[in-house]
Order: sequence, then structure tokens, then C-alpha cells
Amino acid sequence: MVASLDSSKKLSSEKLTGKPRRQVLLTLLLGGTVISFSNSALNPAIPVFMSVFDVDIVMGGWVLNAYVLSMSVGLMLSGYLHKKFAFRPVYLTAIIGFMLGSVIGMCATSMTMVIIARAIQGLSGGLTIPISIGMLYQIYPQHRHGRVMALWGIVIMMSLAFGPLVGAYLVEQFTWWTLFAVTLPLSAAVTLMVWRFLPNIGSPKVDKTFDVKGFVSLLVWLLALMTWLSTLKTDFYSNLMSVIETSLIAAIFLISFMVWWAYERHQSQPLFNVRLFSNTVYLHSTIISVTQTLGLMVGLLLLPILVQEVMGKSALWTGVILMTATLLSSITTHFAGKRVDKYGARDIGILGIVLSASSMLLLAWCLYQPRLWLLIVIMSLQGVGVGMAYLPTTTVGFSSLAKEVVTEGAALNNISRRIVSTIFITLVTVYVAGRGAQLLATGNRQSVGMAIQEIFVVLAVILFLTIFSARRLPKAV
Repeated sequence: MVASLDSSKKLSSEKLTGKPRRQVLLTLLLGGTVISFSNSALNPAIPVFMSVFDVDIVMGGWVLNAYVLSMSVGLMLSGYLHKKFAFRPVYLTAIIGFMLGSVIGMCATSMTMVIIARAIQGLSGGLTIPISIGMLYQIYPQHRHGRVMALWGIVIMMSLAFGPLVGAYLVEQFTWWTLFAVTLPLSAAVTLMVWRFLPNIGSPKVDKTFDVKGFVSLLVWLLALMTWLSTLKTDFYSNLMSVIETSLIAAIFLISFMVWWAYERHQSQPLFNVRLFSNTVYLHSTIISVTQTLGLMVGLLLLPILVQEVMGKSALWTGVILMTATLLSSITTHFAGKRVDKYGARDIGILGIVLSASSMLLLAWCLYQPRLWLLIVIMSLQGVGVGMAYLPTTTVGFSSLAKEVVTEGAALNNISRRIVSTIFITLVTVYVAGRGAQLLATGNRQSVGMAIQEIFVVLAVILFLTIFSARRLPKAV
């Protein structure tokens, strides 16, 4: 009887219609909301962590980096777990792990414990996101992918939008550990919904071996890279010998990564199916999503520092600015998703890239005389640009893949974004700290602001270059 009942729960994705399908969608949306909310809610608190635990911006940046790096590990495991086990137990394990991270964060007595808590939460997030996207692509037909992903994007962005505001309020009115505590009730609700509504979709029909060599080598590579980046001196770029040494080590990391890539391409069951990049649409959509993520992540890191440290304003203002930008991004994503289903992502992607790149240049210009209202306007422009460029192009990229490999495609897309953004953020924090100190020594009182300004200009150039990738996307799905 028990075996029969369990067997009845292992439904085919094609049999999910009507209410059961909506219940699955609601569960996945709430799970994504918890993870995204927690991610964004802590960003306004980075200066608070720096003050409470007496650490510098480089250490403070690891609140973001630990989450992103450990999420990469979760993404490494997601493709294998998705094919090896049923969906529900994997998702349940991830959500419970996220709750464990929240408890550790609440009890943290040092910056190290905060970073460990974020690492556990990142690992859980790395498991849930690609599996959720893979399931959505399985239970909905292709002609509805744009609208479903638009809904996914709206909910996720809304949680990202309100996260900074709620986080700033909690920090201002209570204390930093409430940022972890606030996610526990929602996580518990998601756990119950997963147990109640999600069928065991995802059980494999064939055995899949785990690419141990690929996993260990990439993990060691990431840890070695992060260790090296964390030991960089803040003035490494001002000394010729330091520049040469840094360049040589960077070249070694690049070559070793290329060796790993070649190894994965020739594996029958690789850790990451890098052969998916032979699909031109998927490749260029991933390039766009990576660069758009750079803009988002750097903004999440630098905006709180700009508003609270440079301008001397309340953390609530950081929350208001980020909330406004993300709300506009979610609204734009809704309309963009509908348009993608009919007209493709090329034109709307190009327009979004132009807007998001222009917002970076405007942010650099704004820093000459920063004003809160001007920051709100510029960040809103960036939100509209991201809403047009990010999710629509990513949706088209996933739709170009076969349904059975969408989860692998989502994992590869996400880890590409996480690794590149982690490296970039680490370099940004080192540069801002070093360049700020250098300018301060010359008597420039706006030293940190000028260093941030230079970062925004570099980002604008990177974003503008991705117009070439947008031109490679199809005009219609």
C-alpha cells in the first residue's frame, strides 16, 4: 500500500495541469522568494557588519562572496542530484539547509560565523534555483515559457526589491541578527508546502555517475583563486613588480581553468555540460546574463557604501533606492516576458543593455555631486534596463535547449554568473580600498567616491560590448 502510494506521487510532468501545476508554481515561487529576500536584505547591512565586527571593506565584501562562492558549489551538485534523485527530497534538503544557515547567522559572534552562515545559505540557494527553473520548463509548454519566467522574475525581483528596505529597517530599529531570523517562518512554510504539493518529478531512468574529478578540481581551483584574491594587496596595481606577479598568477589560473574546461568537454557525464555552449543562442544569452549580473552585484555592494559612508545617509535610504529600482525592473520584466513569446529577445535585449550601460555612466557622473533623488532616478533606469536585458534573453537561451537539459543549462548559466561576479567583486573591493587610500594620501576627501566612479565607468564599457551578443539572438522564438 505504501509502495503504491509512493509510486502514485511520482507523476509525469505532463500530467500536472490546473490546480496541481499552480500549487507547484506557488511553492517554487515562495522558495525563490525566501532565498532572494535573504540575499538582498543583508546588502544594506554590509557597513553595519564592518562596524560591529571591526573589519574592512575587503572582509565585508565576503558577506557577498561567501554566498556566491558556496552557491557555485550548490550549482555544481544540482545537475547530478536532479538526475540521481527525485525532486522533492533534494529541494527539502536545500530548504532545511537554508534554515540551518539562518540559525547559525542569528547566533554569530564574529564575522567568520556570519560568513559561514552565508556560505551555507548560498549552497542551499545553488541547489534550489536551477532545479526550480528546470521543473518550470518541464511542467509548462514552450509557448508559455516567457510568461512563466516573467512571473518568476517578477516575484524574485519583488523580493529583491523589498529585501533591502526591510533589511535596512531591521538594522535601524532592531539589530543585525534579525536579518537571519526573519527568514525562518517563511522557510518553515516552504518546507511544509514542498512536502504537501511537490510530486517526485526528476527521478532518473538511467544511472548517472558523479564526476568526482571535475568537482574536486573545480572546487580546489575556486578555493585557490579566492584565497589568492583575498591576499591581494590593495595597492598591487601601483607597483610594476606587483603587477607582473599578479598577471602571471592570473595567467596560471586561466590556463588551469582552460584545462578543466577541455576535460569536461570530453566527459560522457560531466559535472557541467559545457558542450551546451555550442548552442549559439544559449552562449550569447549567458554572456548577457553574466554582464548584467556584474552590474547588479557591484551595485548591491557599492551603493550601501556610497549612500551610508560617502554621503552619510541612513541605511533606510539604501533600501528605498534599491526597492524602487527593483520594482521598476520587475514591472519591466512582466511586459518584456510577454513580448519575448511573440517577438524574440534581440531588440528588447539591445535596448535593455543600452539603458543599463548608460545608467553606469550616469552613476559615475552623479558622483561628482551625489544627490539622493538623482541616485533614485539613475538606479530606476538601471532597473528598467535589467528588466529588458536580463530575464528575456536568459529565457530565450533556456528555450533553445532540450527540456531534459534545461536544469543543466540553468546550473551552467548560474555558476558562470557566480564565478565571474565573485572574481569581479573581490577585485572591486581591493581596488576601491587601495585606490581610495591612494587618493586620500593626496588630500582628496572624495577618495572612495572617485574610486567607485572609476568602477562604474569600467562596467559601462563591459555592458556596451554585450550589444554584439544581443545581436546574435533570434528575433522570434
